[in-house]
Amino acid sequence: MNSEIDIVQSSLILKSKKYLSKCKKKGIEIATSPFCDLTTWINSIGYQKLLLISENKLLSKNYIRYFFSELINVGRFKYSYNIYSNSLFKKKKINIIYSYSWKENFKKNIFYDNYFKVNSQDDNFFFILISIDGYLPKKLKNCLIINRTKIFFNPIIFLSHLTKKIFCKNFFHKFNSTNIFNEFVQNIFFKEISQNKGNILIPYESRPHQNALVSAAKKKNKKNNIICYLHNMPWPFQLDMIYKGIRIDKLLVCSNLQKQVFINNYFWPKKILKTIPSLRFDQLKKRKKTIFLPFDLTEDDQKLLDGFKTLISKISFDIKKYEISIHPLKKLSEKHINFKNELLMIIKNSKSNFKTKTDDPIIFSHPGGTATECLQVCNTVYHITSDKLHAFSKRIWKSIKILKIEKNVYKYVSRNTKFLILDKKKSIKNII
Repeated sequence: MNSEIDIVQSSLILKSKKYLSKCKKKGIEIATSPFCDLTTWINSIGYQKLLLISENKLLSKNYIRYFFSELINVGRFKYSYNIYSNSLFKKKKINIIYSYSWKENFKKNIFYDNYFKVNSQDDNFFFILISIDGYLPKKLKNCLIINRTKIFFNPIIFLSHLTKKIFCKNFFHKFNSTNIFNEFVQNIFFKEISQNKGNILIPYESRPHQNALVSAAKKKNKKNNIICYLHNMPWPFQLDMIYKGIRIDKLLVCSNLQKQVFINNYFWPKKILKTIPSLRFDQLKKRKKTIFLPFDLTEDDQKLLDGFKTLISKISFDIKKYEISIHPLKKLSEKHINFKNELLMIIKNSKSNFKTKTDDPIIFSHPGGTATECLQVCNTVYHITSDKLHAFSKRIWKSIKILKIEKNVYKYVSRNTKFLILDKKKSIKNII
């Protein structure tokens, strides 16, 4: 018999496919519109739309809130870019990596890419980077860095974009902060990148701006070879990766299991997918005695905290020796810090009479790739979530044993499953 999670997720996949198909028939660019970006891991207009699709509703308070946020943010961001010395227009064939950068990626005027393990010292590569922390080195080569700065609402910027979009078909799919950024990225590509044939490499998560760059690259030169790389571990419900017909030549995934999940559940054509060992990871970290918080806390905090209390009362954890891990991009988030403090208080007041204690990891809410990483190195993980879109489905993940301990509390067990293939010798240079 199918579990409730299986039914909810299977139904939502079909509903989402139907919704995207209707949007496409209306002429909406479903790969780049935030209203079609059906993520489960971040609170956004796409996540709120997904909830409406799931519940067969048209509107909700949160949907309206994020809808207006997309509009207001048109006037709250300023975009710029720096291009450094390069020989792009002298090369007959180019390799371009579209990725992200942080200050820590730069050492001695060289950019080091975490995903493909190459650097800007190699003249065979040119990098288009989105600076996450705003850092722009003074001296560099073979790089173009995009800087997205949040500002106080500027009515001039807002009205400037509005006048350009006011008569556009599917107006709200065009006039939003996500699409304005998409177009900025595309304009950079058209202006600054050579017309010569090249390999376009993207650490891919089907983000709208990534799909916008893919579209621009194919328009610039239809012979451009688009190689997207799903760099992270598989996560439970990968609906944000549903196939949208984007013109990708190859999507590299890091396990045969991931490949089959995409073919069987998210409608990816088999010919596009290719399995390779991970380019990003040389090895997986030990994950014992760790509590993981999600990137975005989209669920009811109290339900998560109650689930935690239930879990540690039923399973013997060496809980006072556990560390709490906050996502690197959320280290300064007040909400995450407060949630961590709530957990520390529960741990402080907890009592255990068990003699034998486990040190298996505990994950809250949307587990991302941390869940499969934990399963590959630890075999067992405990998961606390009230959202059925965040849990593993038995129908999709047949190699995972899923046990419901209590309401909103799960135990996953998977032995000898390769969610990600490791090979230290693998290089992107061997693929392109």
